[in-house]
Amino acid sequence: MLKHGIRKVHTQASKTVLYGWGQTLALPLSKGSTDRIFDRPRSLKEEQDYALPTHADVTRVATGWAHSLLAFDNQVYAFGLDQSGQLGGSHATFPDEVKLLACGREHSHVVTENKEGTQLYSFGNNMYGQLGVGKSKRSDPGTLVCERTPQPVHFNHHITDIVCGLDHTVIATQQEEVYAMGWAADGQLGQGFEDKNRPSRLTFPHHVDKLSSSTDFTLALTPGGLWTWGNSEYGQGLQGRIIDRILEPLKIQMDVSDFAAGGPFSVILASDGQVYTCGYGALGLDKVIQTLEPTLVQGLSNKEIIKVFASTDYAAALSKNGDLYTWGLNGSGRLGLGPTDAIVPKRVDIDKQVIDVSLGTNHAIATCAE
Repeated sequence: MLKHGIRKVHTQASKTVLYGWGQTLALPLSKGSTDRIFDRPRSLKEEQDYALPTHADVTRVATGWAHSLLAFDNQVYAFGLDQSGQLGGSHATFPDEVKLLACGREHSHVVTENKEGTQLYSFGNNMYGQLGVGKSKRSDPGTLVCERTPQPVHFNHHITDIVCGLDHTVIATQQEEVYAMGWAADGQLGQGFEDKNRPSRLTFPHHVDKLSSSTDFTLALTPGGLWTWGNSEYGQGLQGRIIDRILEPLKIQMDVSDFAAGGPFSVILASDGQVYTCGYGALGLDKVIQTLEPTLVQGLSNKEIIKVFASTDYAAALSKNGDLYTWGLNGSGRLGLGPTDAIVPKRVDIDKQVIDVSLGTNHAIATCAE
């Protein structure tokens, strides 16, 4: 099964190049600004203000609401808004190689790994406890709770995947356990309504191959199938009906190869290679704005899709030969298709083979074969 994350890029080519589009504030450029937009993909290394070391072959990318993390070896660079410290000082060197990155609305995580195991570092907004360091607005009332530099989290479990929603975090471990922390108002922690300021274990006795979240619900793939919890008021929980809040994991009756949790919708890559969507909004379906049943995205049939991605109001799919397709609302040019929205999937014009992509709320970064 595929083991990539919506908010991570695991590059496999020996040499890669980054393409970016959308709001440039969170792209690795020294002159990014809120009013500067790329509505089509740009080779970032060709920009005069490229802000990463030119020798760096980026191996991890994570994108959030308005910031990004990029890593190579044990180095992490951050770009974008930083009002809550979500950039962690913009550049950090860690004692071990970076294994995973994750970004939420205003919080960030870095997971490093050595032969002894993994270490989680967290920084940014912590109002709901989403950093897992034991603080929150409840424990520290009247103060802006945030961490402006990476803080080690005391978590003695080997981390295999980590994802962020807007204000929560979910972790899968090698010990076949799932933990969550942060905001819980919509059940997105999978353990009721109570916020958690430290990693809190779900009652979920399954090994997890992959997690996905970008807003206020979570999808988790296990050898026994796909599961969901959190907000499903638009039917994005793939239960065939609207459920306001799913407070503990529910199984989804589909044979799944890959998947992505958007805002009010989900994207599913079935084992037969067909792509389905469910929920409301960026469904990729002509004349259909909401569906409570997984519905075939006909525009991706026969495209040999191998990965799917989603963010708040748009989604993407990657084919076997490296073609990228996007659809949804095109705020800030985030579809990479020029100035217009795309109701159904359209191919993004990139003159390289796309290996992976990370979708932020208003920007995207693709890793391509050089």
